[in-house]
Amino acid sequence: MNANLVGDVTMRYADLPPQAPGDHLPVLLLHGFGTTFEMNWSAAGWPRAFDTAGRRVIGPDLRGHGASDKPTDSGLYLPEHFVADLVGLLDELAVERVDVVGYSMGSRIAWELALTAPERVRRTVLGGFGPADALAGLGAAEPGAGDTPFDHVYRTVVALPGNDAAALAACARGQAARPFQEEPRPEGLPPLLVAGAGDTVAEGAAGLAERCGGSFVEIPGREHANAVSSRVFKQAVVEFLQD
Repeated sequence: MNANLVGDVTMRYADLPPQAPGDHLPVLLLHGFGTTFEMNWSAAGWPRAFDTAGRRVIGPDLRGHGASDKPTDSGLYLPEHFVADLVGLLDELAVERVDVVGYSMGSRIAWELALTAPERVRRTVLGGFGPADALAGLGAAEPGAGDTPFDHVYRTVVALPGNDAAALAACARGQAARPFQEEPRPEGLPPLLVAGAGDTVAEGAAGLAERCGGSFVEIPGREHANAVSSRVFKQAVVEFLQD
């Protein structure tokens, strides 16, 4: 893991070249809320899948997560800060363009990156993500205190080793302060959306894909927490990102 300093926030990331490099763009993997690159992607076999496809993998721990800095000011978790982190990382690595694969919160950030820095993104995959605002109604309420799908996710991840409850609460409030909106949409980047059939967090994903001119893959028998390890998910993404 290396360190990338963006402003006052140090971000840790993995940079994994394939054993047999090909003429492909790197893949930027963005994890979900309360997880890390290792937990979300590496443990589920994604680097291995991309290595087989000859793809370099760049996997940051997003601010507030993993080995990266964990500020507790919710204003530091607005989407534009995540985007600035990622653009700074790509600049540091001298990477001009990437394919981006996000999951859950990482998909929201992937959308924002494609929207605000389209010259850095070729294709986008949005996993475990839909048009509904998962943080709707959070306001001044304590994250995890309610009975929404996000509250259930929050209670699960806040108990994971290494997580900082204050930082995660700030991250949730920062995201809630800037709700997801379909308009404007990233132009020229019809996405692939992937979600488990039982994923309530990603409700409406198929409709969002259609409205964006993209495609949708539903994973039978999977929910939000276990869709990432699906072979169907990996195969769909690798095929979608083929040159």
